[in-house]
Amino acid sequence: MRKRLGIVTTVAFAALTVAFTNSPASAGPTSAATDVGTQSLVTSFFTGTVAPGATKTYVQPNTPAGLSYVVGLSPKGASTTQACLFEVTSSRYRQLFGGERQFWYQIKNVGAIACGADVFLYSLPNALPNSWSTGGLNPGQSVNLIWNNANPVNSAYVVGIDPKGATSTSPCVFENTGTSYVEQPNGEREFHFTLTNVGSIACTADVLLSQKVASHIDSTGLLSPGAPEFKQWNNANPLSAAYFFGFTPHHTLGAACQLVFDRGYYAQVINANGTVEREFRYQYHNEGGVSCSTDRLLAAA
Repeated sequence: MRKRLGIVTTVAFAALTVAFTNSPASAGPTSAATDVGTQSLVTSFFTGTVAPGATKTYVQPNTPAGLSYVVGLSPKGASTTQACLFEVTSSRYRQLFGGERQFWYQIKNVGAIACGADVFLYSLPNALPNSWSTGGLNPGQSVNLIWNNANPVNSAYVVGIDPKGATSTSPCVFENTGTSYVEQPNGEREFHFTLTNVGSIACTADVLLSQKVASHIDSTGLLSPGAPEFKQWNNANPLSAAYFFGFTPHHTLGAACQLVFDRGYYAQVINANGTVEREFRYQYHNEGGVSCSTDRLLAAA
């Protein structure tokens, strides 16, 4: 069973749309996955050297309906004193007039030195048994969605989007702008996410949900309401892996426990012994009103 919560107007996203769509898109390789039944490496390439704070935007054209996408990064160019840090800062799905579906993603050098990264784009199959629509949304509007009984409890999710309603002058553009995991007092685990129309026209989208069992699981202690936590996964190998995160919260005192994933980024560091290491660093917080704990789930494409 799934739920569709109320539509939320978020005017701030209109400004974000302009900044994203007006930045030039770098031309990456254009191969596309065709098998919707299995995970697939769609493309891989090197960014070249990127200045600190600079971004690059890439477009994967002609993406088949029914696939979700996840981006992995392997930074290159760390020094003995500074890590090379890269983050995926935005990922959007577009439908062009005529039906072509595209996946746009933006990466940023979030470190202090100029360096580059290998990029790995994976496609994942849709796990939903039935169609699921956002309904019509105006530019800047969001809809909060819930996937109930998010089992097995050691699984993590990737949200995909099939936008619909592009016109001859404007694409239909959607982005997943937030995810969290909840355990209700009755023990039910839920996956919450927010889809936002970040384009310039009213349109709709079909929801896709890809699921993978976590390759790494550990637990936190009690987290206070609002408390953030920052962690890292060392030796994040193979270097081509793309990571995504999940939680299995543990409710307490008869109240729901909700964990929100805030950000994740990749690092290359040179250790004191000269070895080169890739890390996945991530941050999350307790969104609920009571202290609670969670299992951390790290899945990889």
